Amino acid sequence: MGAKSKIEWTDATWNPWQGCHKISIGCKNCYMFREKQLWGQDPERVVRSADKTFYAPLRWKEPRIIFTCSWSDFFIEDADPWRDDAWDIIGKTSHHIYLILTKRPGNVWDRWPWSFGHVWLGVSVEQQVYENRLKPLRHIPGNQFISAEPLLGPIIFSPFVLASGRIKWIITGGESGPDARPMKPEWALSIRDQCKRAGILFFHKQNGGNKKIDGVWGGCELDGKVYHEMPEGLRPALRRRADYLVGGK
Repeated sequence: MGAKSKIEWTDATWNPWQGCHKISIGCKNCYMFREKQLWGQDPERVVRSADKTFYAPLRWKEPRIIFTCSWSDFFIEDADPWRDDAWDIIGKTSHHIYLILTKRPGNVWDRWPWSFGHVWLGVSVEQQVYENRLKPLRHIPGNQFISAEPLLGPIIFSPFVLASGRIKWIITGGESGPDARPMKPEWALSIRDQCKRAGILFFHKQNGGNKKIDGVWGGCELDGKVYHEMPEGLRPALRRRADYLVGGK
């Protein structure tokens, strides 16, 4: 975690706190749990990170796209005592763009500052049954995105959600790791087609599995193409990455 990231759709990761609680089938093989256990740490113990990590965005002068809470959930209840401090840091660093992804959208309403245009709110949707996580988004202003990763089944998104104008971007990806569950390409292709019909940008991260192809788990091609579409608003920090362009590469 830190000033640089290997995640294809972000520049950096920032973890003001660490640790989480599994709440859905998508959490089963969570990499954070696996790595924390390797280090002899309890992954279910939610703790505030050391000050060097907590205040890191204040030191980053160059604009970055920052994936926030990759080792927890920004809206987990355990972090209520620290979240205002994190919002204060975000408010002071408007030169960055923060991507906040949650599986707890029901907690957002009472914990959202409303005035930060440089924050993108995302929701994880791994299977059709979790599509209802998107309902609370209709009450939250600002730019929003969906992460269908790990994609564990076909998903047909509600036309109302896709037509709301708030969802700008959908990311798909297969699961990776020693116990990775397979993703069928047609699941991601269906979401690609839904995005095209709705005018939403589509980014396919990886096909998943335990083998890397061209440096990506399972490769990232669908039907022989790479889909790395990104919203204009996320491009400034990625300008130096010539291979990431709106409309793919």
